[in-house]
Amino acid sequence: MAGGDVATRRWKPANALGVAAIALASLVVLLLLWKARALFLTVFLAVVVGVSLAHATDWLERHHVRRGLGAPAIMLLVIGALAGLFLAIGPNLRDQSKLLVNELPPLMKKFESWTTKAQKTPVGAMVSGGQPVQAQAQGSAQQQKGGGLQDVLARQARGLGRVLFPVLSSVFEVLAGILIIVSIAIYIGISPRTYREGILHLVPHPHRPRLDELLSEISEAFRGWLQARLIAAVIIGAITAGGLTLLKVEAALALGVIAGLLEFIPFFGPILSAIPAIGVGLVDSPQKALYVALLYLLIQQIEGNVLTPLLLKKRLELPPVVTIVAVSALGMAFGVLGMLVAEPLTAMAMLIVKRLYVRDVVGDEIQAAR
Repeated sequence: MAGGDVATRRWKPANALGVAAIALASLVVLLLLWKARALFLTVFLAVVVGVSLAHATDWLERHHVRRGLGAPAIMLLVIGALAGLFLAIGPNLRDQSKLLVNELPPLMKKFESWTTKAQKTPVGAMVSGGQPVQAQAQGSAQQQKGGGLQDVLARQARGLGRVLFPVLSSVFEVLAGILIIVSIAIYIGISPRTYREGILHLVPHPHRPRLDELLSEISEAFRGWLQARLIAAVIIGAITAGGLTLLKVEAALALGVIAGLLEFIPFFGPILSAIPAIGVGLVDSPQKALYVALLYLLIQQIEGNVLTPLLLKKRLELPPVVTIVAVSALGMAFGVLGMLVAEPLTAMAMLIVKRLYVRDVVGDEIQAAR
């Protein structure tokens, strides 16, 4: 009876309303968090940059440069270097980008012509269900009605852009995101210990040394990821631009810049960067397109078997399958920004699971990546 009285007191209407209010408030908070997901991913990327900036500021501080001056100076130096690079290659890059855009319509028309011819062959008839003439007639009707393959692909590309770039839909949002990253990174670079101590204050005193150790490992992983990806981006971009120049492919510099930028997206970045390059080569001839594909295959092998193991493997300790799943899932949920932060975010989650669960709860030893 006593237990029943306690249960009755616990679940009287006032308490039930309180639980319902808490549940409703939780749903509202989760909804707000989901709506602001682009902001949180941007802030996470700013933290990654800020951790690396703090490490460089530590070096300046050891040489008697105040952190309040060192962190902004390093950030301005990086921004100035990037601005100088784009000013140096800007005119050439702009012309090649226009050329790249102008090459796409002829490529679409040539691909449509090849598709029509292929449907007339016996193999094409078999693939199209044994009715090549009917398929060709339907294709002509569709071309008259909807503009042909080029317009269809253009509509699909616009739809794909809305899916892949939900958080980069305007120049203003891009500039705002860059401003947020730069501002937060500078503040973290000036006083990283302030934010670390704020996190440590959230846990009981006996667990603070372990959490402080974990935060140090996460910071090292973030710093290693950013440094490794920057180095890989420069190397891959230079190799790609040089190789395409030797093959006499139009817009080689622009395609090299695209390859370097997409190097920040593991696994899928090299594939995405190869698509426009192969298309530009295909405008000249199928033979050149084949050479371009072989070049990107060679670069991908260099990236996957040399650069990534050398620069990243010991810093992140991420199995390839986990990385592919994380990049795919975050890309589907959050677009390009999700794919960009997938690797450091997954590395942080893996460190938390390994250190706080596998080692502390399960009791297994954690082996470093080889």
